[in-house]
Amino acid sequence: MRNVVATNANFIKLGNAGGWELECLRDGVLRFGYEAAPHHLCVAGQWDEIWTIWRNIRGDSGTATRDVNQIKAFYESGEDTIFITFAHGLLYWCRPTGGVEEQSDGTRLRRTVDGWIDASLGGKRLTMDKLSGNLLKVQMFRGTICRVKETEYLLRKLGDELSPEVMAAEEAERSMILAITGLMRLLTWQDFEMLVDLVFSNSGWRRVSVLGQVQKTIDLELLLPSTGERAFVQVKAEANARSLSDYTDRFKETTIYSRMFFVWHSGVIPVEAEARADGITLLGPARLARMVFDAGLASWLREKVS
Repeated sequence: MRNVVATNANFIKLGNAGGWELECLRDGVLRFGYEAAPHHLCVAGQWDEIWTIWRNIRGDSGTATRDVNQIKAFYESGEDTIFITFAHGLLYWCRPTGGVEEQSDGTRLRRTVDGWIDASLGGKRLTMDKLSGNLLKVQMFRGTICRVKETEYLLRKLGDELSPEVMAAEEAERSMILAITGLMRLLTWQDFEMLVDLVFSNSGWRRVSVLGQVQKTIDLELLLPSTGERAFVQVKAEANARSLSDYTDRFKETTIYSRMFFVWHSGVIPVEAEARADGITLLGPARLARMVFDAGLASWLREKVS
């Protein structure tokens, strides 16, 4: 695992209402406005003169200072600085390189080391739904460039690092799921069917058949109200490739069900058998334990076997 190292990180808006996003993300560049700041003065670092210009434009010293700080960040940030932006539900990041280029319309452009990247070093897409709200708040900044306060968190995210607190939580979660796997094997077959029913109910499925009803194929018949999709569930205490093959053949004979769930808490089904299970979702011990945990049914399970 490689660490992402940076002196600081800046958030940048790529144009008014994202007007430069497509160009910048495609071409791997940074675009910046503030055309009233003479390019030659910015390159020379004549920030006092730049401040005077913006003081006259804004009519306010504080606002002029904030403007100059943004211009300075665009011109002086080096490859040890990370720039981030948000677009299309993703966080993008880059490192600026080279000097600032003045465009024919007076706007400014900078090249980047490797273009804009929407994934961590390990290849994980940086989707906004998986990012801290404290980092996402930076989008509320009303200017163009600002310092990212959550730099430490950002660098960990880009380098696929976990905080000690998250590592401890994940370890506790793994232990709990392993314990759930063992507890499921202590259930009677009636209680195991009931647990499976509760798991699907928490996932939005509605049971339309009686639990344990004597039928040739079905243990549970389900309906997904949001789509009208119908499915049936075969619940097994112990499963193997042969039992899966048997119920796969029966599933192929059905005409009213679009899906089948094959659920068990003991036994192993070979990978090659899983690959042939078209239209069938396999819920073995590990995956089912995860669903029990996510559905908040661990307490129910403990009470059943205690």
